[in-house]
Order: sequence, then structure tokens, then C-alpha cells
Amino acid sequence: MTWIKLNVGGKMFETQLSTLTAYPTSTLAKMFKSDLMHNNPVHDGVYCLDSDPQCFQHILSWLRYGTVSIPNTLDKKMVMMTAKHLGLDDMAKQLEKECSGKGAMTDWMKLNVGGTIFETSRATLTSHPTSSLARMFEPNSNLPPATITQDGVYQIDACPLSFAVILNWLRYRHLMLGQVRAEDVMPVADYFGLEKLQALLTKHIQKEAEANSKVLTCMEDGVDRLEDVLQQLQCELGGMQDKMDDMKIEVAGVATGLEDLWRIKCEVANIASIMK
Repeated sequence: MTWIKLNVGGKMFETQLSTLTAYPTSTLAKMFKSDLMHNNPVHDGVYCLDSDPQCFQHILSWLRYGTVSIPNTLDKKMVMMTAKHLGLDDMAKQLEKECSGKGAMTDWMKLNVGGTIFETSRATLTSHPTSSLARMFEPNSNLPPATITQDGVYQIDACPLSFAVILNWLRYRHLMLGQVRAEDVMPVADYFGLEKLQALLTKHIQKEAEANSKVLTCMEDGVDRLEDVLQQLQCELGGMQDKMDDMKIEVAGVATGLEDLWRIKCEVANIASIMK
């Protein structure tokens, strides 16, 4: 039994020679049966292989056990390309079938958007085919989301409130804003390339602007009418003040007449007393 040490992209692996040559017609097997690797390991008996260590780890497991088990954190397409590079066509074909499986669109996806967890189907996320969001989550995508956690959660740096509106629109094709402003959703929809949603948001913003304009016009008309009423009241109050002044003058005149009448009465009484 020959034990082989490998330095694959800076990471150390150890396995049997029989494992590496399990598929004799593969490029990997031929490397150890010819002078492609010059059959001379570097110091400490370590062979060097220029390949992605994460991908090679799963290739090595497949060579040992004949099964493929790749976590969601690793792009299967990368493993498939590495397998093809090493001439492991059987593994590459198996991965290609998994990558293009018909059931992929029914996959249930878990997303962490700005710290808020969302769950939905792949079909919902790809329902707008021309969007960048669809390209992120379609099978065999060459534009995968930036980060995937070990639990298979896709991390997206975006506003969760706006994304909730976007997700509901993708589900029902109906704009459900709730307490979210259309102006806040617009840049997120633009970032994900959702042209139809952008057009719908633009119409909504225009309708809101028209409605606000009508309300403002009504308020301005109300203020103008109120000013007219206040001016009219001021004029009427001024007229009442003038009438009150006239009444004061008339009352003062009546008082003066009564005083004169009282004096006449007194004089008449004096004359009457003298004549007696």
C-alpha cells in the first residue's frame, strides 16, 4: 500500500495511490503513472497539485466512496469544472445532472436580508427572468449571491423593509407597500433590475404626487376663502363700530335734552311758587 501526500493549492491531503488511480483513464491517474508530475515529490515526499483545495476535497471523497455530497456553501459548478480538468468524467456528468435538475426551481430558499430572515421558493426569486435577482438564484447561475452561510442561508445586503415589498410583488404581481414609501423601494428595485416593478412604483409615486398636489390646491383655496371671510367680518365689525359711535352720540344728545327739560321744569316750578 503506497501512501501519497499532496499539496493542493496550499492545503495538505493524504491518501492512497490506489485512490488517486481508481479511474485509470483519468488525467489524475495518469499524473501518477507517467512523468506528468515528474514522479519526483518535493521535500518530505509531498506532491504538488495546482487545484482548488475545497473542490479537491470533495473529489477525493468521491474517489474513496463513490458518492457526491457538496454543501450549499460551495458552488457545484466549480467542483464539476475541477473534476473535468482532472479527467473524472463520471463525476462531472453526475454533478452536471444535479446542477441542471428539473426540481431545482422548487427549492426552498432561506435568505438573510439586512438581518431579517426571509423564506421563499427559487421559482419566486426567478419569476422576473431579466432581473439580476433571478440571475443570482437560477440553476447553474454564473452570478451567485455574494455570501452563503454554513447553514445554507443566502446573505443579501439590502433594506429588509423594501425587500419585503419586492418579494410580495414577485409572489403576487401586486404592489403591497404597507407603511413603506415607494421612494424607498425604488433604489432597491433598481439594484435588482426589476424594471416592471420600477414602472409600477413610478406610477404610484406620480399618483401620490398628483393627489398631494390636489390636496395642496384645496388647502390653498380654503385659506383664500377664509381670508375673504375674515376680511368681510372685519368690514362688518367696522360698520358696527361706526353704528355704535352714532348711537353713543344720539344717546348723549338725548341725555342733554333731558337735562335741559329738567332745568325748564325747575324754572317753571320757581315761577309758579313766586306767583302764589
